[in-house]
Amino acid sequence: MKPSNADSQFIQIIKDATSAPSSHNTQPWKFKIDKQQIIITPDFTKRLKVVDPDDHALFISLGCALENLLLSAKAHGYSPKVEMNFTGDQNEIIVDLLKNGNEQKDFLYDFVATRQSTRNKYDAEPIVPDLIDQLKTSNSYDEVEIIFFTDKEQIKKLKPYIIEGSNRQFNNKEFVNELITWIRFNEKTAKKMGDGLWGPCTGSPNVPKFIGKIVVKNFTSAKSEVKRWSNLINKSAGFALFVAKDNSKVNWVKLGQSFQRFGLRATQLNIKHAHANMPCEELEVRKKLIRELNLLNKHPLLLVRFGYAEKMPYSFRRPVEEVLS
Repeated sequence: MKPSNADSQFIQIIKDATSAPSSHNTQPWKFKIDKQQIIITPDFTKRLKVVDPDDHALFISLGCALENLLLSAKAHGYSPKVEMNFTGDQNEIIVDLLKNGNEQKDFLYDFVATRQSTRNKYDAEPIVPDLIDQLKTSNSYDEVEIIFFTDKEQIKKLKPYIIEGSNRQFNNKEFVNELITWIRFNEKTAKKMGDGLWGPCTGSPNVPKFIGKIVVKNFTSAKSEVKRWSNLINKSAGFALFVAKDNSKVNWVKLGQSFQRFGLRATQLNIKHAHANMPCEELEVRKKLIRELNLLNKHPLLLVRFGYAEKMPYSFRRPVEEVLS
């Protein structure tokens, strides 16, 4: 049976949602179409048990997908209304889509398809204050605060926490083993799986899987990562720390929405961004960061670096039929 126009629009809206970023590009989401609703639920088979034991990063990823979905729905002439149901065992983000016939396109929608997490080394060129101010205004959610680090002294204070987080992770065999399961060492595997960290996206060459695993296990160490990250930090124009005012699933989702808007605005300004999230992923380091920044009862859950750089290859996405339940 030929799909109706509404059905095809809903499929396009979901496709736009799936272009959102996620930790290790796990894409931990499922979508369901129910009459005039699209329901987003977590796909816990894509959990990162070591690096994200409380699933906050997973729900941040759902927030990124939700923001894309809302932008796409408005561009296709719908008035979306969001309800989050996280009571008991329920984990649903329900989006009612009512056709209003009027396009309400947010300019950020134009950058949904081209935004990427650009994981290469940036060129160290500073970003002028006016553009930083534009990045700051991207956040439209009161539940989330973004702290910017843009001068050398601010970044110098942040650097030890990034390095300590990296050290803790790469001295943890369970972390390394989990990371390896999400690395796609060659294009054939990356296309087949449709997810994960494809080598060229991180500046690594295409290699057979068995060679890639040997390299990571035997030649990637805490020491080598310190050197690599020191270089990445020194070449970054700045960092943005996303802070949830309450440590709840709703606020994790809101933080993801805020981050997605930041990423889309950065794309519009030709500013690249990528995760530098180790100090937020390691709980003891996160506690130190809270004390250093006097955040009291707030929760820093996502750190990204940004700056100018060339585009990298895009990571792969699973087709809509695989995430549609």
